[in-house]
Order: sequence, then structure tokens, then C-alpha cells
Amino acid sequence: MDIYGRRVFEGEAPCDKCKQAPDCKEYEKACRAFSYYVLHGTFHEHTLRHPTHGMFNKIFKEDDKALKNYLKSIKTREEMGINDLFEK
Repeated sequence: MDIYGRRVFEGEAPCDKCKQAPDCKEYEKACRAFSYYVLHGTFHEHTLRHPTHGMFNKIFKEDDKALKNYLKSIKTREEMGINDLFEK
């Protein structure tokens, strides 16, 4: 097993201590912390945990390019100080 795979499966996942994990599993939801974990095998504790079905679809039902583009747009908005992602 390569180093990346070992790090993903042996390390802590964002869902391990999250109180929302049962709902995410039952209703097919995911958050930004989980999406970053899927792409990079790690996550930051302070990452927003606002699970949505849309994020779940980006992770599991679309290609990696869609998820990477979405995360890149979030990062760009944060750097610019735009916080309207959940105001719709």
C-alpha cells in the first residue's frame, strides 16, 4: 500500500468524532472537511462542517474535477472575503 493510502486508512477521518456522522450516512450528506479528506487524505479540525446532499453528490457521483473546482472556488471566495455560499 502506498503512503497516501496508508495515511487515509490509518489516520483519523473527519467523521470519526463528528456528531453529524449518523445523519450524513443515513441521508447521504457530506461536508467540506470530508471532501478535503477524500482528495488529500487529511483534514483540518477547523474546517466547516455543514453537510449537504450536494457535497455528497460532488464526492461520490461526479468526477474529481468537479469537486476540485468547487473547493478551489470556495478557497478563492474566502480569500476575497466573500461569504455568500449559504445565503441562497
